[in-house]
Amino acid sequence: MATYALLLNHAPDRYENVSDDDFMAIIKDYVAWIEEMTAKGVYKGGHKLSTSPGKVIDAGGGEVEVHDAPFAEMAEILGGIMLIEAGGLNEATEIARSCPHLVHNTRLEIRQVDDAD
Repeated sequence: MATYALLLNHAPDRYENVSDDDFMAIIKDYVAWIEEMTAKGVYKGGHKLSTSPGKVIDAGGGEVEVHDAPFAEMAEILGGIMLIEAGGLNEATEIARSCPHLVHNTRLEIRQVDDAD
């Protein structure tokens, strides 16, 4: 079995005009999916990333530069990550297809997590 990260991208303004009731309904969808995947032994953890600005550190020009992030012109931001366990990329893809992120947003990315040792 391998661990896969589901990278949950969305438009920067995706949740700006969502009512509290609608937002809670979205959260309930995610919680229900996490509970189902946990019961199946597939869900290994995850985190919602803060909507507050972060920083991008860039050393590409020979000097280390620090910029505010996310950039306003970005079409998508990384809103969170979830970790799942699967027997391969095809199985991880099938698990990810049921993720409510694809109901409330348009896409997610699946990446295998390699051990650092």
